[in-house]
Amino acid sequence: MGDESTEKSREGQGPPRPPLPKRPAPLRRLYLKLASLRTSVYILGVMCLFYLLGTVFPQGAEVEAYIEAQGRFARAVELFDLLNVFKTPWFIALSMVLLANLCVCSYERLTALLSRKRPTAQDYAPTHDLALTHECDEAQEAVRGVLRGELGFRTIAQGKEWTVVEKGLSYRWLTWLYHAGIVACFVGFIVTGVAAYEDMITLKPGEPEYVEPAGFSLMLDEFITEYTHFPDLDYPEKSDKRSRLAIGLGWKAPTYSVDEDSLFPKDWKSRLKVLKDNVAVLEKTIEVNDPLVYRGFTFYQMAFEQYVKVWVDGGPVSLTAKVGDELIVPGLEGTLRFKGLRTGTLYRLDGKTEEIKPFVSVSYVEDGEGGEREVRDLGRLRLGESLWVGGKKITFIDFTEDSVLSYRYDPGVPILWWSGIFVLVAMTLRCFGGWYLVAYRIEEADGITYLTLSISTKGLGADADSMAARIEHYLRRSELRPTPLELV
Repeated sequence: MGDESTEKSREGQGPPRPPLPKRPAPLRRLYLKLASLRTSVYILGVMCLFYLLGTVFPQGAEVEAYIEAQGRFARAVELFDLLNVFKTPWFIALSMVLLANLCVCSYERLTALLSRKRPTAQDYAPTHDLALTHECDEAQEAVRGVLRGELGFRTIAQGKEWTVVEKGLSYRWLTWLYHAGIVACFVGFIVTGVAAYEDMITLKPGEPEYVEPAGFSLMLDEFITEYTHFPDLDYPEKSDKRSRLAIGLGWKAPTYSVDEDSLFPKDWKSRLKVLKDNVAVLEKTIEVNDPLVYRGFTFYQMAFEQYVKVWVDGGPVSLTAKVGDELIVPGLEGTLRFKGLRTGTLYRLDGKTEEIKPFVSVSYVEDGEGGEREVRDLGRLRLGESLWVGGKKITFIDFTEDSVLSYRYDPGVPILWWSGIFVLVAMTLRCFGGWYLVAYRIEEADGITYLTLSISTKGLGADADSMAARIEHYLRRSELRPTPLELV
């Protein structure tokens, strides 16, 4: 009885369900997620959001300055560090996930490429049909000669019916190569983040300065400054509306005036020597945007510092003051301030050049009423000349110019440089190159020889109809006189 009832109940439930497939292990599931194209799309979508935030909010700014400027969403900016989006843990973690995704996808694609079988001479969907005038054997030789000799195809498979030939760089390998190049770029980013560092160095003329991380010394041979005149626009007064209108409409050319004493910095340069064991191994004159590169270190021209030396009443000891700072002179209640030291070469607007006789602007600073500081302009002091201040004779006897450089060591730059070029070249070839896979067969029916083509293409530079026309053109030159047929 019990067995019969059990069988009846099973009959009522229908056929037994198949066993559920085993779920992959957690690590395997994670691996499959990372190998998924959908995961890549999600990651790139979130990264686009980060880049949008980095565009909207000023990166590198201080939170206090952002709040003072009446920036919006100040609370969120401070909480999520939106002024340093690309340095936040969230962005770094997302970048690491993207790197893992790229590595897994590149590995999967590589294994698929290496294990992929070459195309076989199986059935292909015809795309073009031509009728030839020769018999099959002669047509076989002529078509083979055109495809391999004239058009540069290479045979990759041959069967009883179809012969398969290929031309161009494999789009599958190009796709893998630019993915591998992006992985190399990530490696460069990591190397830069871990090993790169930068610092500042101030060089005095003729005094070698040892750059400790680099293992060599740097010496300033000469600091070169160049100036030009800064013209002032002579714009008509408000009452002269006609002249203003004429200039605005281009009927009258604007006029300028040049003050001989108004000198505008044109360029500044540093003539440097790289010393190894007190021997010069490299010399170069650097300027802004033209740095010195040596053994992985890059030295940039950043700024310069100027110092003036003066005698007070012809005393035996000179006083040195940094241009822009104040100098305490014994016997004076106030201080002296030196500004605008000008020396070097003047490039005049008429194309002539002349050497500037060094001069500096001097002012006297003292405490006024109410604690405010009063500044009195004393004029310009040229090298070798003197002026009197509070009964003291101040003589300008010498000056020095120091060069301020920033230097950076970044071993990740060569990796980023070459891998970036590699990615661009691979992507360009993949997008704009041309890859062809042509399968053809030659058969005879009703006394007519037929050439059937199946042309597959990849890349913007490849066109199936154009390739079919070229094949037809070369066949005509071989006296096969092909006639295109409509495919049914």
